[in-house]
This record gives sequence, C-alpha cells and structure tokens, in this order.
Amino acid sequence: MKQIITLLLLLLPVAGMAQETNPQDTTIHTANYNSEVKEDDGNERYISVSLPFLKNKGTNCHNYFSPHVSGFYLGYNRMGDDFLGFGSANEVDLVASKSWEWGINLFDGALKLSKQFGITSGLGFGYTSYRLDGNRAFVENSNGITLITDAPEDTRYRKSRLRYYHLRLPISVEWQQHFGRKGPLFFSVGAEVEARFWTKSKAVVNGKRETMSKDLNVRPLGINLLLQGGYNDWGFYCRYSTASLFESKKGPELYPYSIGVQWYW
Repeated sequence: MKQIITLLLLLLPVAGMAQETNPQDTTIHTANYNSEVKEDDGNERYISVSLPFLKNKGTNCHNYFSPHVSGFYLGYNRMGDDFLGFGSANEVDLVASKSWEWGINLFDGALKLSKQFGITSGLGFGYTSYRLDGNRAFVENSNGITLITDAPEDTRYRKSRLRYYHLRLPISVEWQQHFGRKGPLFFSVGAEVEARFWTKSKAVVNGKRETMSKDLNVRPLGINLLLQGGYNDWGFYCRYSTASLFESKKGPELYPYSIGVQWYW
C-alpha cells in the first residue's frame, strides 16, 4: 500500500500537466514511419513507439520529442539502511566493484505535452547481483526468515551473492532541449514498477558452486524512484527502491539503489 500511494503522489503532477494541455493533433511514430490524426484546434500531440536500433523518422528535427527510455544500461548496486539513505547499510557489507546490474529496455513510448516536455514509458528486462564481502551468505533459516550468516566452522564461502532477474516498467516526466539539430540535453524524473523473479543466493562452498537458498522472501513487486539525465544518446541514471528488498519481518531491512550509465537508441 505504501508503494502504491507513493506512485500515485508521483503521478499527480503528470495528470495535472495532461489536463492543462489543450486538445491536439496526434502524430504516431513507429520505427521509421509516422501518421498524423488532425483535430480542430490545429495543435499537435505526438505519441511515439520506438523499436530496438531503429531511429524514428524526425529524430534529427529540433521540434521532435525523442523519449530516452529504450537502450542498454549498466550500473553499480548498493543497499541503504532506510529510504533515500545513501551509503552502505550496517547489516550488509557488499563488494562494490562486483555488485552490479545490467538491463535492456526494448520498447518505449512518449506523449508530447509541449515542445520541451513529455511523458515517457517503456518496458525492459535485466539482471541484478549483490556480492557479499567476507565469509558470509544470504540464507533462509528453518523458520522461513532470510538472514546474512557467517559460514559454519571449516567452511569457506567465495563469490557469495544474491541475484535475481527483473522486468521494469518506468513512467517519467522528461524535459529536453535541442540546440539546432544537435542534442537534445535531457532530464527526467519518475517512478518504475519492478517485478523480481528467479531469485537465488549462490556461493562457491569449499571450492564447489552451490545454491544456498531460493526466493529468500524477496518482494516480487517493488516501486523505484528514477532520475535520468544526459545528452543525445548517452546518459546517467539513479534509481532507489521505495521499500525494503525483503518482505516485512522476513528479512533484513535493506533498500536497494543503483547508479549507472545508459546508451539510448
């Protein structure tokens, strides 16, 4: 419920912007083609749908609104003690250089509200991994509680990590500014729904690869805050989960966040 309320609050300004926009023409862009539906007031509203590696017709035009969603991203993962608590959580010690995520947003769409503003969305698939430092692992005990525990005596954990795959559906308000036919410079802020699946805790135990636990009470659905910015086809992003990775009272209170770069197509 907390995550749903947060998402609604984030989208209220978007709804207000959409209501203040007068009825407009609608231009639909798909791959290298577009069609236009005329309305009486002579204005225009663009709805675009992008396909991987294919630029929409008009992307070099300074009046064209190009959504920055689809593409490939790579970033580093961290965990905080509470919401928007940047820094390392006390309960978990991660190997920063080996805790990372990657993803591909295959499709995107945009509703152009004005020359510089639009509402963007998309759909993507990716992978997330958290590497634990030291001789520890994520495990689920006999009571069904997820813990970060030390290895038993005479046991050595290496490459211990928690990993899962995800689907992400972002919704953002984007501002962009073209400089003639160059650019655009862009920034966006919004939220995304994240579906997590195939969750496992894995480690090399005394030289043998083993799966320590599965599922581990990781929330199957989450909502992230999402901030993006950049120029033309390259940018940065920061996302922060609005809730703990683990279900309430079934695991440690850890809030995932990530910072990385993205190449947009």
